[in-house]
Amino acid sequence: MDLAAVAETTVEMWVLVDAKLIARKQENIDPSIKAQILSESMKLYMTHIINDAKKTSTTPGEAAKIEPPSPAQLEYAEDLGIANARSMSKQDLSKAIDKALHP
Repeated sequence: MDLAAVAETTVEMWVLVDAKLIARKQENIDPSIKAQILSESMKLYMTHIINDAKKTSTTPGEAAKIEPPSPAQLEYAEDLGIANARSMSKQDLSKAIDKALHP
């Protein structure tokens, strides 16, 4: 995942954390606590991405080569409203599209 994708994901996670807190009527939480929630959420998300890359590796101990999605696939995913489409691999985006089409 490149730095731009990490930054985009971080912003989207921050918005998600804020939305979840507001939905739970927790609007006035200390900013340091919000930052901790974001940090922990990002750790879990990044660990998930790393583990997925390791699972798809064909050579033991070697990280899998992650193929980026095509421009057409990105456009289609964005039309479907899939968040973080630009930070996903081609395979992950394909799964997300399938899930969006067949909930």
